[in-house]
Amino acid sequence: MSHAAATSELRTLVRLAWPVVVGQLGLMLMGVTDTVMVGRLDPDALAGVALGHTWSFAWLGLGLGAAMGLDPAITQAWGARDQAAFGRALAHGTVLLAAFVPVIVLAHLPAEAAMRALGQPESALPLTGAYCEVVAWSAPAMVAWGLLRQALQAQGRMWPATWLALAGNGVNVVANGVLLYGWGTGVSWGAVGSAYATTAVRWVLVIALAVVAWREVRIIAAGLGAIVWRRVGALAAIAVPVAVQVSLEIWAFTAAAFLVGRYGDVAVAAHMVTINLASLSFMLPLGISAAATTRVGHQVGAGEPWAPAAWTALSAGGVVMLFGAAWFVAMPTALAALYVPDGPEIVALAAALLPVAAAFSVFDGVQVVAFGILRGLGDTRVPALANIVAFYVVGLPAGAWLGVAYGLGPRGVWIGMAVALGVVSVLLVARIRWWTTRTVVRVDA
Repeated sequence: MSHAAATSELRTLVRLAWPVVVGQLGLMLMGVTDTVMVGRLDPDALAGVALGHTWSFAWLGLGLGAAMGLDPAITQAWGARDQAAFGRALAHGTVLLAAFVPVIVLAHLPAEAAMRALGQPESALPLTGAYCEVVAWSAPAMVAWGLLRQALQAQGRMWPATWLALAGNGVNVVANGVLLYGWGTGVSWGAVGSAYATTAVRWVLVIALAVVAWREVRIIAAGLGAIVWRRVGALAAIAVPVAVQVSLEIWAFTAAAFLVGRYGDVAVAAHMVTINLASLSFMLPLGISAAATTRVGHQVGAGEPWAPAAWTALSAGGVVMLFGAAWFVAMPTALAALYVPDGPEIVALAAALLPVAAAFSVFDGVQVVAFGILRGLGDTRVPALANIVAFYVVGLPAGAWLGVAYGLGPRGVWIGMAVALGVVSVLLVARIRWWTTRTVVRVDA
């Protein structure tokens, strides 16, 4: 690829990725706002809501992952300028995603019992259960959000969901203030008010997105009258592996947090500081991944060479994470102290974890972009299997073993997860390389 072609491809990638990065930061800020506002009530309230959010998000990942699994069909149809196939894939995708909603809602209900079985603090569990019972009713909104967001991103329209995510932060603050603290009403609902606020904000956001994406909503509505169940099944074969992969990856990181929890409160706090810093840097390759899915899908649909876009995206994901990793290695203590200025033990342990997080982050950036590329190609089953093997066969067992057998504690858990991400990265890059020697057949759902 010539220098001019590479530069052009990089510009296209940045144009598509940047809005997704900002939008993901906006969604992440909502969680930070919830934590800060609930944290003013009492420690048990914060623990209860945090556990509830953890349980809820792992199940919501199933629906959001399934929505991402629609990408091959809708991006390739858009790239081929095949409006009929685009509308057909959206309608069939809607039917498929609707099947996930009752499963996700029902999975929220045993949260209290599940967290008790996992040995979480008893004092926080009643609130965890109450939180999940309320926030379960936001599942239809979140799945619909995922559907409409992917429909817009498939067309290269990245900004609508971004602007709404940013605006949603203001709505979230007001909703939390009214329900948690009784602003303007004098009636506080306590910590469970955060669940009602979260549910209300999610419904407001998806309704607003439906207004913005009204053309797509009408396309879906028109297509629902001509559903072909064979095509729904074909789409499920592509989308369900992505749903499983996203959900199991979330559960893997949740399991890692539980492993760290065995080493005490200081370890948990240091882990949370480290994972928050890693998550912030992860927003960049996550945006590049979404851009890569759109770009590669368009080129496959149009019958154009897709490999230059794929390698450009993969290189960009690795490079941006190298910069983040350099900060983790160069100034771990200073970064940790930004979170806990008065906790020297927590800062010291977080500073020991951050150099491991540097390697973790680079691998994480490569694997998430690689997943995006393969999703654009319509390849979802093999990547999902690679993810499951890397985390559940290699990473988590290795982390538990290193923590105990070698006395590495939380560092051992982080090393295990870094190894898992390294394995995934190598496997997925090899898979992309394999596809460059094959003919990619367009997905038609």
